Amino acid sequence: MQDPTTLFSLEPAGRDLLAGGFDGATALRGLGMLAVFGGHMDAGHLSDQVRDTVFDSLDHKLLASFDADQLIDYRSRRPQITFDGERFRDYQSPRLQLHLVSDALGRPFLLLSGPEPDYQWERFVSSVLFLVEKLDVKLVALIDAVPMPVPHTRPLGVTAHGNRDELVAGLSTWSPQARMVSGVGQLLELRLDENNRGTTGYTLHVPHYLNDAAYPQAAVAALEYVGAALGLMLPTEELRERGREVDRELDRQTGSSREVTAMVEGLEKNFDQNSPGAGRSLLVGPDEQVPDAEELGAAVEEYLQSQPRHALDAGGGVRAEDGAAEMDPEGPQNPAGSEDPEVGPTEEPDSRPQD
Repeated sequence: MQDPTTLFSLEPAGRDLLAGGFDGATALRGLGMLAVFGGHMDAGHLSDQVRDTVFDSLDHKLLASFDADQLIDYRSRRPQITFDGERFRDYQSPRLQLHLVSDALGRPFLLLSGPEPDYQWERFVSSVLFLVEKLDVKLVALIDAVPMPVPHTRPLGVTAHGNRDELVAGLSTWSPQARMVSGVGQLLELRLDENNRGTTGYTLHVPHYLNDAAYPQAAVAALEYVGAALGLMLPTEELRERGREVDRELDRQTGSSREVTAMVEGLEKNFDQNSPGAGRSLLVGPDEQVPDAEELGAAVEEYLQSQPRHALDAGGGVRAEDGAAEMDPEGPQNPAGSEDPEVGPTEEPDSRPQD
C-alpha cells in the first residue's frame, strides 16, 4: 500500500491542529467525528442534506482535502461544468474533505464528508485512521440510509451498529444477520473497531419509493442520533419544515391515485404486522419517558441559560469560556431504509465552494 498520509493535503488550520495547536489555543483533542458519504448507501439524498444543513447553519473551517483524482471514477459520476454559450467555466470537482465545525452552542466536532471513494478503499481508510489517531478522536459516528419496503406514514426505522453498547443497544427497529455488499463506511467502522477506536453508526430506513428523492425526514433523524451520541446541538428546523412539505405532497399524491393508495396501505399492513415497535431514545434512560415538544423546548431553554456565554471573536468564530478549547473558524459560507442495500441513487458531484 502506498503511504496513506499522501492521500490528503492539509490546510494551514489542519497543519496547526496536527502540530498541537490551533490559532494559539489549546490543542483540540478528543473531539467526536461525524462521517457521511454520498453514493452507495445514500437513500433519500441523506448525505447532501446533512452537508448542506451543517455548512449553511454552523461555523466551519476546512482542515484537509483528499485527492479526488486518485479516489473517484469520474466516468461513473461525472463532474459538472457550465457552458455560457461561448466558453466553459465553473468546473465543479468532487470534494471529499475534513472540516472542523462548531455546533449551535459553540462545541467543536469534526465532519468527514463527500462522495464515497471508488478506488483505494484500504488506503483511504488508513488515512482516516491516521487522522483519528493524531487527533485522538473519541468517537466516530457514521450515518447512511437504505431503501426499505416501508411506508412514509409510519415512524422512520433505524439499524444501529458499532462498538459502543450504550449508543446501540435497544435502538434498532430492524437488525438482521446478513451477508451484504459493503460500502466504505462499513469498512471504516470495521477498521476503527479493530483499532479499539469508539465507533457507532445509524442506518436509516427510507421508503423505497422515495429512494431517489430528497427525504428530509431521514436527515432529521440522522442529525438527532448523531447529536445525542456526540453530545451536540445540530440544526434540524429547516429540514423539519421541508419534511412537512414533503408529507403534504405525499398525502396529495396518495389521495389522487388508487394505485399509490393501495401500495401504501399494503406497506402499512405489513409494517404493522411485523414491526417490533419503536426503539429506545438516546435522550432518556431506560425507565424514563420521552418528553413532549413543550417540555423539551423548556428544557433546552433552561439548559442554554445555564451555560457559560459564548462570544463571537473578531474572526467570526466561536470562543468558549472557562478555559475550554477555542475555535476560530472563518465563519459560515452562507448566511445565517429495502432488503437490498445495493440500491441507491447516483451520486452527483458536490458543488459547494471550498472554504
